[in-house]
Amino acid sequence: MKSLKYLAIGAMIMGLSAPVMAQTVDYKPQLEAITKVISNEAAAKPLIKEYLKSFKKNPEALVALGNAYLMAKDCDKATRESMALQYADMALARNKNYGDAFILKGDIEAINDDGGEAAMWYQQAMMLDPQNPEGYMRYANVNRKVSPEESARVLNELRKIRPDYPVDAETAHSYYTANKFDKALEYFAKCDINQLDEEKLFEYAFSAYNNNQKDKALEISKIGVNKFPKRLTYKRLAMWSAVEVKNYEEGIKYAEDAIKSSTEHTALDYTFYGLALKGAERYDEAIEQFKKASDIDKNDVASLQYISETYTAKGDEDKAIEYAKLYMDKNTNASPSDYSKLANIYMQKAEKNIDKEANFAKGAEIFESMAAKFPTIAAYPYLQIGNWALVLDLNDKCVQPFEKVVSMLTGKTTLDSDEQGYLKEAYSRLGLYYWSVKDDLESAKPYYQKVYELDPNDENAKRALGIDQEAQEVTE
Repeated sequence: MKSLKYLAIGAMIMGLSAPVMAQTVDYKPQLEAITKVISNEAAAKPLIKEYLKSFKKNPEALVALGNAYLMAKDCDKATRESMALQYADMALARNKNYGDAFILKGDIEAINDDGGEAAMWYQQAMMLDPQNPEGYMRYANVNRKVSPEESARVLNELRKIRPDYPVDAETAHSYYTANKFDKALEYFAKCDINQLDEEKLFEYAFSAYNNNQKDKALEISKIGVNKFPKRLTYKRLAMWSAVEVKNYEEGIKYAEDAIKSSTEHTALDYTFYGLALKGAERYDEAIEQFKKASDIDKNDVASLQYISETYTAKGDEDKAIEYAKLYMDKNTNASPSDYSKLANIYMQKAEKNIDKEANFAKGAEIFESMAAKFPTIAAYPYLQIGNWALVLDLNDKCVQPFEKVVSMLTGKTTLDSDEQGYLKEAYSRLGLYYWSVKDDLESAKPYYQKVYELDPNDENAKRALGIDQEAQEVTE
């Protein structure tokens, strides 16, 4: 929803629109009951009547009710906004300087994508209730894109007025709720990590993880695990991060802790536990965890691929092929990498001299299927077929796939850097085949000439063409 960009700092409006000095919390149980039935007018009406009887003079309670309507997704949009506005006005009738009521009005405009009107109401909150930090934070958020200088100015003003207020942490939180993890990380890094509460510490760790700073995510997650040992999300994030940085023993430790501390597990819990075990070369245990992940989520085809990869690492190619085929059968969006993995398992069997030619043929067939399914990268799988033929000493079988690569790529008007590399490699391998395998330098020279044209510094091409020798003779 586009309008939520204006509410990044207030994704949970009811929690953020609390006043600086709370007047009472007695309204909360009644408000909770209203929230549960708020979309049912008949059910909500008597509860609201009773609520207003008790709290119609309490601006805090009135704004809280307005926020409940604004956040009631099941209610009609017009109803939500009109009721929220009604209770904001009732609050201002009780206290004309009540900042949270102006903030609620601003939030209504923000939901309607009117940043200018939203900013006007937030500015009112700043002027009339200067000790309330939410007006400043909302105003800064609305201006973050259109005028970052104005946003910075207002936040600096808040620092002066409320030096006790965690401006950087709240700014980071606003970026986090907008999924701008790089900026969230920037502002969290300015904070005293020891002063961050449970939620913001997790946001800091998760921002690091999503910004591909997995080491940092692990470091912060470990602090969270120690400070909040009952919080499962910290253990999970520590597990994910440890696996990502290949610290498998720590990954196992946090995985076991996460699984022991809860009876509600996700497929992802067992998947990462399996990845940690696989990284530690505890293959049978890893396979067991991947199977648990698959049992929990029948649509979790990734676990089948992980099982295949684990069997491959274990050296059991037959089981690896079995699960790779299951994965390919169930995965309608198999990637080129998936085709390569299956083909390479057959090639690894051939490398062990297990039905060498038959397994090479099966692997080549998978690569050819990959070329047919992904024609824009078809040169790559044929290059792999040729290379595997040389690795397996099935040298005569390399010529056709390498010539296929040459035919495909020389027929294109422009080549990207990868394709240029594939073409050079195909020419070079063909030259090697004729020069080394067939001992026929004259047949190899045309291919090395093509290599030299693509890369004049290629040493094999220069030796085959006698270019170094010619240069030496001229010098002499």
